[in-house]
Amino acid sequence: MDVKVFTRDVIIKGENLEYAQFSKGLVKELSQISNKIKAEYLSFGDEVAKKLDLSFSPTIVIGENSGYSIQYWGVPAGQVASSVIETTTLVSQRKSGLHKSLKEKLKSLDKNVLIETYFSLDSPASSQAILLGNRMAIELPGRILSRSLEAEELAEKVKILNIRTLPSVFINENQDSLISGLITEEKLIYQIILHGASNKEAILAQMEEEEKKKKILVQSPDYPVILSTSNFDEAIKKYPYLVIDFWAEWCTPCLMVHPIIENLAKKYKGKIAFAKLDIDQNREIAERFSIMSIPTLLVFKNGQNVDSILGAMPENVLEEKIRNHLA
Repeated sequence: MDVKVFTRDVIIKGENLEYAQFSKGLVKELSQISNKIKAEYLSFGDEVAKKLDLSFSPTIVIGENSGYSIQYWGVPAGQVASSVIETTTLVSQRKSGLHKSLKEKLKSLDKNVLIETYFSLDSPASSQAILLGNRMAIELPGRILSRSLEAEELAEKVKILNIRTLPSVFINENQDSLISGLITEEKLIYQIILHGASNKEAILAQMEEEEKKKKILVQSPDYPVILSTSNFDEAIKKYPYLVIDFWAEWCTPCLMVHPIIENLAKKYKGKIAFAKLDIDQNREIAERFSIMSIPTLLVFKNGQNVDSILGAMPENVLEEKIRNHLA
């Protein structure tokens, strides 16, 4: 699996020689971790750079020889370096790690899609947004290009686009597609479908219908049902074992918990029901259970709140905490 670093022989305005050296060093370290990773160091005069239409030094390109389109324009240091490492791992495994429902939606794309994520080096939300875009590109190689751009180095583009919040994401360079702040799967897939599918109206209508169905308290859900003040007490009475994820759109760690809850809902269908509750839209419930920080998971057994699980954690750790209440 290839990871290429493109740098310019003569540095121009806005570019930084130290950043170029950092990018080369990062990729060299990756190649030393695994002999499956082949590091390549190229200049912008190379034919590959021209083919990919690259224009900023440094640029890191991941998996190009295998047909993937993942680029980092500018130095991926700080919090963002972790996304490079994880993306490299996913590409080497040829797995996006996306939930099945997202994969199905992406299959509807019949246009090429460019996801541009403008990021800052010290933002956990930026790293999360970059990785989400990269996962989309891994799922649909040849159809989706994920390009991450360091905002400080590309200040002129940021100014032209009037970007005020980081991270910010654009689809196909369309300013109407702007998403800023916390980039959720739901927000990103909506914009991708809107700008990458010919039959977008039908697909988006279907997505809206699916969201409505999730608010219905079915007998044995294999997905997290959506709770609100109107159906909260009914859900507690209905399900003998219920785990509720208290979250908010601005909460970055909450995004780490969401796919875990999705997986566990499928795994424990018929045994444990899972649900999500947005605290910003349901403050009365959050206050009722004294939710002071999120993500917080409340575990209910036969209508009684028997446990509170605070913070994001690996899936196996969270699963074990929840399983303890099945006995």
